[in-house]
Amino acid sequence: MHSPDKEAVSTEHDEEMRRERAEDTLWATLGTLYRHRRPLIAVPFCMTVITAVITLLISNYYRASSTVLLPEGGSAASALLSNLSGGVSSLLGGAGGDYVRYRGIIHSRSALSAAVDSFDLIQVYQLEEDNFPREKAIKLLSDNLQTILDQEFEYLKISVADKDPERAATLANFFVRYLNETNARLASQNAANYRRYIERRMTEAYNTMESILDTNEKFQRDHGVYDLPAQIENFFEQIAALRASALEAEIQHEVLRIQYGEDNAQVEALRNIVESANSKYMDALEGKEHLLPVPQSEAPDVMRQYINIEMDRIIQQTILEVLAPIYEQARLEEEQDSYAVQVLDMAVPPTEKAGPPRTIIVLTSGLSTLILTILYILALSWWRDNAARIAWGIEHAKNPDRSGTFSE
Repeated sequence: MHSPDKEAVSTEHDEEMRRERAEDTLWATLGTLYRHRRPLIAVPFCMTVITAVITLLISNYYRASSTVLLPEGGSAASALLSNLSGGVSSLLGGAGGDYVRYRGIIHSRSALSAAVDSFDLIQVYQLEEDNFPREKAIKLLSDNLQTILDQEFEYLKISVADKDPERAATLANFFVRYLNETNARLASQNAANYRRYIERRMTEAYNTMESILDTNEKFQRDHGVYDLPAQIENFFEQIAALRASALEAEIQHEVLRIQYGEDNAQVEALRNIVESANSKYMDALEGKEHLLPVPQSEAPDVMRQYINIEMDRIIQQTILEVLAPIYEQARLEEEQDSYAVQVLDMAVPPTEKAGPPRTIIVLTSGLSTLILTILYILALSWWRDNAARIAWGIEHAKNPDRSGTFSE
């Protein structure tokens, strides 16, 4: 068995050998690059010069920008309806939406097509001979158009690049105008659709209310009930009074009957009074009184009908109270102008070019060529050093029966 000291010495020896091989490989690589120093310098230098000449032939372009803000607050209808539903405010096309809506309008095909037609960009971009000049002009304009959202200060920058600084500024301002006009048109359409929906809903509510009122009127005629709670309260008071009156008459009749007998005239008179009082009491219970002309046995059903009618009336009245201000606000939204954004800074013709970034292009080209040249030199050197060995290995693989070993 190997002792721990021998294993540690062996490990240190292996590490030392690996470091030496790595150093040898590094020095060999540097030596290879030094031997090929002339092409290593000449090729990147020539490519850098060529790239610099090419970039000088590329025309300068300028970028003009308009900075816009959302309108403060939003529409009155959107504010009112936001209490009812989270999505209603955006339905009206107010300022409750976010910048995604406006960026979608700006980058839409209709906006790009309108700009191409307004500024005759097919001729400006020299695309008359192209197979699809309009599509190509829209693609080029889309590549030159940028919308940048500043998350910190919450403003939107609309910028357009063009070879002519005047045209770049005019194009940027054109997209701002197009955004406001399109948003106003879409907001008006949405508001009109929503107004028609509220109008239809109000008509339904009014018709339902009319039906309920007709039902209530028929119910009153059939049962003689106009204000059931008040009538019931007064009815109970009347019932109690009639019953008390009948009870009092019964007591007096009984007292006189005991004193004077059944044939006494006063006793007979009180007996008639008792019968009359009891008759009125029973008539009231059977609904024969004008105060509540409903028999006691039918009172629960009448009460249920009355409650259902009154509940429907209150519900429809509440619906109308809610819909009325919303309808008025929807009409205002439909009639008023709705601007998508407020212009903070109009685009002006830039005085400094935005591109092309010639320095970056030249440096990138030179550095890329240098790296590729290094890789090519190292690959070529490795191939020269190992080509014979690789060829021998291939030949040996094809003819395994041949004996011998590889020799330099």
